[in-house]
Amino acid sequence: MKNSTYLTIITFLLFASCIRNSTEPMRPSVIGTPPQNAYTGLVSLDNEEIRHYGPNMYISSMDNGIKWDTVFVPDGKLYGKKDPISGEFIRIYSGNKDSVYAIRSVGGIDGKWTKTLIDTNGAIMIKPMVYIRNGTRAIAGFHTKYRNGCGVYYSDDSGLTWKKSNQVHSPAHKAEGFHKGQRWNHGAVEPSVVELKDGRLWMLIRTAQDNLYESFSENAGESWSTPVPSRFYGTITMPTIQRLKNGSLLLIWCNTTPLPEVKHTGGYWEDVFTNRDALHATISDDDGKTWTGFREIYLNPLRNDSLMATRYGTMGSLDRSVHQSELIEISEDKVLIAFGQHPKFRKILTLDLNWLYEKESFDNFSNGLAHWSYHKYIKGIKGHCAYNRKPGAFLISHPEKPNRKVMLLKAESDSTLLGSYRGALFNFPAGQKGEIQLRIKINKGFEGMLMSLHDRWFNPIDTVAKHYSMFNVKIEEEFLNPDIWYDLKLEWKNANNDKTGYCNLFIDDKMMKKIPIENKSRNGISYIHFSLPLIEDVNEGILIESIITKIE
Repeated sequence: MKNSTYLTIITFLLFASCIRNSTEPMRPSVIGTPPQNAYTGLVSLDNEEIRHYGPNMYISSMDNGIKWDTVFVPDGKLYGKKDPISGEFIRIYSGNKDSVYAIRSVGGIDGKWTKTLIDTNGAIMIKPMVYIRNGTRAIAGFHTKYRNGCGVYYSDDSGLTWKKSNQVHSPAHKAEGFHKGQRWNHGAVEPSVVELKDGRLWMLIRTAQDNLYESFSENAGESWSTPVPSRFYGTITMPTIQRLKNGSLLLIWCNTTPLPEVKHTGGYWEDVFTNRDALHATISDDDGKTWTGFREIYLNPLRNDSLMATRYGTMGSLDRSVHQSELIEISEDKVLIAFGQHPKFRKILTLDLNWLYEKESFDNFSNGLAHWSYHKYIKGIKGHCAYNRKPGAFLISHPEKPNRKVMLLKAESDSTLLGSYRGALFNFPAGQKGEIQLRIKINKGFEGMLMSLHDRWFNPIDTVAKHYSMFNVKIEEEFLNPDIWYDLKLEWKNANNDKTGYCNLFIDDKMMKKIPIENKSRNGISYIHFSLPLIEDVNEGILIESIITKIE
């Protein structure tokens, strides 16, 4: 170990801490709990009041979510987005059987409401209104109750009458490659629509594939192109894209991939939801050509709960996830986001948009393991959409510094678990060029480790994630001696080029190897995944003292 390198890292950590306490944007902060599934109940009024509606009530804030009051009303369904032409509030929702209704306020959100049957073909999960063509057309995305496509309803008279677009589909997931069975094939669902500056509409769609699919409309939503894979990863989770007042586009989505599908011969789809514990945000200032951020805005704090699947019950469709989202702007550079389903898991948070533009991040475990994914699954699906969990990494006292903590990552035999690998992931701002500095120590009994650089979240225990990574860096026992602290640096360039991309590994400032690129990334690298195999009964693993990332 070189003392100069160690001092440089400590100096950087102290400097970064000072900067963070003075001028840096705040990390996303939870400020409340939605009273129902997030995605449609969030409303912003002209008097700066924010409401989130629920059954026969809403919560209200006049100070951007610092304080919330509960207001009871006869019908909690009467809300919507304000039409800029008429000033009335409009929403479409699914009723009994296959009925679909449009509701419209008369005299404002607290006035009277009209209700009109507009469809009898079973549309569900109908999104909040989007106003295009300078507010002269209202658009609401939907998918069908029968999972045979998605599209939009549109109105040119402030919600008095409605028409419906064609419906588009996504291909079915197949049992092939790493998948021994098919994922739940629900088609193209939960579309999110935004108007581009060239007049086209852009629709991002939840699918059973690894990517969100995208479709475009050249005629303001009346017809849509055949959906194709977008640049954004996301499997069976909802996207939310929105135009901000400053012209930027903001996308809230999971950016996650579930474990490979297990072998099955029928039944339902309870084994698919192993990718709903992380929510991300990215922003574009050039109408979707390039994107910045790809940062985790929320990690489910209950992701390691040993009784996650049984403790909280299913409560109907309220699965234990942090997907499903909607947002409103509360200032020039802040948005308020509601997300999630189950009451114990859904939240309202504020996001400082400046935080998405940061180029550096670090962690020295002063906040524990809050910024890491490290869970493992207990065999046997319990209830709807969940495994019970166990933590796969641990926060322990620093062996030489009593006032500090380190992360212990190890693997040991446990027949109750789904798989023997252990792992941990850390997210940082995405970049095509950048570096990661680590201070680590291997323990006696270390059996090797793989560090993979990714552009999306994979499960910590995923054994096939390495096949999708940009770079895979093997750390073997001959590189490091036990009980000695080392400074590791991964320095990558051209992650979007499968010919010139590479990553260099340095140990204590000494160049050890050059790793070729395995998969190029359009979005840039935003994750490091530590994966420990289990060769014998125990892989005693490593201690991590700190991590610093920087992108260009």
